[in-house]
Amino acid sequence: MCMGSLNISITEDVYEMLKRFKREDQSFSDVIRSLAEGKDISKCYGLLSGCKEELGLIEKEVLRARRQKWKEARF
Repeated sequence: MCMGSLNISITEDVYEMLKRFKREDQSFSDVIRSLAEGKDISKCYGLLSGCKEELGLIEKEVLRARRQKWKEARF
């Protein structure tokens, strides 16, 4: 399916932001689409703010898992 194209105007700072997100194999349309369809994680902000102990345990487990992954890596 071939879609037409439109020209839009954006400021240089926004262009630079989009360029940082863009991979070599992506168009700017792909970048904008992925950002527009992305999950709104801002709704999760502060969700765990009262869970300091649990967050500490999660952080320790993540670090352990990362170390284990590197031990298993084959180069």
